[in-house]
Amino acid sequence: MNLDLSYQAAEEVMRKNASSFYAAFKKIEHAKFLDIAAIYAFCRYADDLADTESQSEARRLQLLNLLEEDVKSLYMGSNQSDNYKKYAWWFAFENAVRLRKISLDALLEQIDGQKSDFNFEEIGDKSDLILYCKKVAGTVGLMLAPMLKGEKADERYESICEDLGIAMQITNILRDVGEDLRNRNRIYLPKSLMKKYGVTKEELENLSVVPNSFNKGYSFFKSTLEVSDKIVCLWEEIALLSDYYYDKFYSHLYMFDSDALFPVTAAAVFYQSILDEVRKNHYDCFTQRSYTSAKRKSELLKIVLRRVENVKNNIKKY
Repeated sequence: MNLDLSYQAAEEVMRKNASSFYAAFKKIEHAKFLDIAAIYAFCRYADDLADTESQSEARRLQLLNLLEEDVKSLYMGSNQSDNYKKYAWWFAFENAVRLRKISLDALLEQIDGQKSDFNFEEIGDKSDLILYCKKVAGTVGLMLAPMLKGEKADERYESICEDLGIAMQITNILRDVGEDLRNRNRIYLPKSLMKKYGVTKEELENLSVVPNSFNKGYSFFKSTLEVSDKIVCLWEEIALLSDYYYDKFYSHLYMFDSDALFPVTAAAVFYQSILDEVRKNHYDCFTQRSYTSAKRKSELLKIVLRRVENVKNNIKKY
């Protein structure tokens, strides 16, 4: 396997599956971008095994277990020739892991987080929610941290990278309540908060039912869903938790390298805005997926540039 071809394969995975992030991170130093793409390809593969319906659950779990063994073999110095054949992006991934000294624990926790969806246990409280988000998304921040690190980074830096992953995963959960129920029969909203606001699983299931025409993909479907105040309050309390982690991240932007500052800030601002899109859709996170439109992103770009400029102008103060 040729290393350049392997990096090309990883880059293509990122380009196809995360076009906005691809465009933003493409602007940083090329070598760092390629290693980010390699890490993304690994994470995408693990996530797809947890989510895809094209293979049986038993087979997908088997493949995750094999991936775990393959990752461990990297750190044992084992010959990787079989893995080069198995995964087109593996040579690039191996190179990135070795060059950037990426933590084995972060890689294994990512896989463990994906495995947890196979033996899903309901989220008990906020601490359980944070732990889940750390595993499936905070670990991504830890893996990318070496490529984004600036001169001002201190011992808190990796935790800040982890915080952004947690914030984004909570955003995903708040966006996809209905989709998770319909497709996986799972609720990621903490049981303790559901009890606090008197929200039942049955209520959420009833809200998640969509017309047959929508299931067939007809574009004329328009939601007229009425979401109760108690569900709005539940949703908003979890959104506050997400905002807390976004704010922690924003307050430490100075720790990131100058060429990484724009893409990480844009990623955070654009993703956080999904929460406002859910609000604009009258909290219908049950029958439609809210997203940040290109027009809205162009408006948010002013906020991104202002944050970036502020950090650069005040970098000597940190």
